[in-house]
Amino acid sequence: MIWTWLLPGALKRPEIKTEIERKMDFLESVIDDAESGEHIHSSFLKHRYQGLSNTPIEKFFYLSFAQGLSLLPALRDLARECRFEIERDRAIAIEIAPARATLKLLTYFPALILVGAIAGNVMPLNRNLMNPIPLTMIVISISLQVIGRRWSERIISSVRS
Repeated sequence: MIWTWLLPGALKRPEIKTEIERKMDFLESVIDDAESGEHIHSSFLKHRYQGLSNTPIEKFFYLSFAQGLSLLPALRDLARECRFEIERDRAIAIEIAPARATLKLLTYFPALILVGAIAGNVMPLNRNLMNPIPLTMIVISISLQVIGRRWSERIISSVRS
């Protein structure tokens, strides 16, 4: 507990934004500018980012600029959809977190027990582990760990999609 007090207050994990979050920031910026009276075309050009090129949003903007359509209601609807997707992704990540933690624990715990037993000389390496039966058991255990990890990752990825 004392160690946590010694950590600097500004120590934060770098935040990496997903594409949908970048799109949401763009839409919010354009909507805010439009509501404050700035022309949408100039706001679009000011806030445009590299990942936006050749996307349906960019094509929608150019089409509405050419046709002279009102963009603000459509942008609000699109921002609402993006917000829903972000919240859904966060909820899925929260639901998957215990499964991922359990997967990591079940992957590394047997190896830590084995290393601890060898380091504590509870299980001498030269006498117990070099026999054919323990070696076969270790190989089977490692292969089951790999199969179980792949299976769990497939389950987690199917929940995300």
